[in-house]
Amino acid sequence: MAHPFLHRLTLRLDAQRAAGLDRTVMTPETRTTRHVILDGQRLCNFASNDYLGLADDAAWRAEVADCFARHPASGTASRLAAGHSALVAEAEAAWAEHFGYESCLFLPSGYQANLAVVTGLLHTGDTLFIDRRIHASMARAVPLCGAHPVTYPHGDLARLDRRLTAWRHETTAETASAAPLTEGAPLSSPPATCPTASPPPHGDASPVILTESLFSMDGTVTSMDALATLRSRHGAFVILDEAHACGALGQGGRGLAWGQTENAPAADVIVGTLGKGPGFFGAFVLMPRIVRESLENFASAVMHSTALPEAHAAAVLRLLPRMAGMDEARARLARHARALREGLAGSGLPVHGDAHIICLETGDEAQATQLVRRLRARGVLALAARHPTVPRGHAIVRFSVTAAHTGDDITFCKETVHTCLHTR
Repeated sequence: MAHPFLHRLTLRLDAQRAAGLDRTVMTPETRTTRHVILDGQRLCNFASNDYLGLADDAAWRAEVADCFARHPASGTASRLAAGHSALVAEAEAAWAEHFGYESCLFLPSGYQANLAVVTGLLHTGDTLFIDRRIHASMARAVPLCGAHPVTYPHGDLARLDRRLTAWRHETTAETASAAPLTEGAPLSSPPATCPTASPPPHGDASPVILTESLFSMDGTVTSMDALATLRSRHGAFVILDEAHACGALGQGGRGLAWGQTENAPAADVIVGTLGKGPGFFGAFVLMPRIVRESLENFASAVMHSTALPEAHAAAVLRLLPRMAGMDEARARLARHARALREGLAGSGLPVHGDAHIICLETGDEAQATQLVRRLRARGVLALAARHPTVPRGHAIVRFSVTAAHTGDDITFCKETVHTCLHTR
């Protein structure tokens, strides 16, 4: 007889399946950025985030292997317990300089990096202005830090401007948290106090904006110039997730934070990942030096986590010039994305996406699942994004374009989508 706890899990999974929201993990026989062999069938891969095709690059893979052959393959302990090597410090300094920031910190994953930033920097008394479509790693972190969340409609910076103006004119924390300010419901129930940090010593907290540059579940791009204007106008502190932009967008792969100007980035803190465009693993946070010191003192995800190995630092040092020199691949990526987007939108399909993430809106979760199955049967692998990854009733089929794709791949994808939508 199953343990009662396991029985409850079974019931939850049964309910998930009944709602058409269950998830299963594929096990391809082979997988590259362009193609996947799954159950003996060759599929054109539009589910990969390897935007530059670096993960498959033989020369890059050889460099990674050499780094792990030459240097320790484990961090062995947290940085605060065992310190870090000069090589790690050199790698972080190089990445900080490339992106135009004072400091950089490498972490094992983007999820952990966002968790560290939100819980390590924010406290009771802070007010967070949050795009409603922020990544789950940020949304899950908000209740842990004690800050007061105020949501604004996805991508609506004009609405954000008005809410920041209203906040700025409030004179007490009580009126700042009143209903007129929080038109959108908070992300969660009242937050718990962050266990690793003390509240601010003075009542002089600035508003904090939490958003993404390229949103992973609808492909929309936040205007960096507009964000920079709001930052300046309201004295806001901006934390920007650039997971899907770093490496893939911007000159030298610097992402979107610099917008159309070279004067200053639009964000005070940037979180980027190495496991997408850069073709490696891990994540990084770009920030002022005082922010790094705060993370090392207040962020449990930094303090109590084993550090990345020295071999990782050696590899990212070699990765940086390689990634920075791939402007031709980024241009090819942009051409492929534009061709797919225009090819689908030109047929009247409800398509979203300003860059290399192209999303076809289905609304209904079952329709998204069925379309992905039909696509797979005809040779295209794409992602069905359903609740809770996206809001209920806003399911999409996501196509991730890469520089490794060819023009024929893009044409095949467009034609297959049309066939699947018009053939039952």
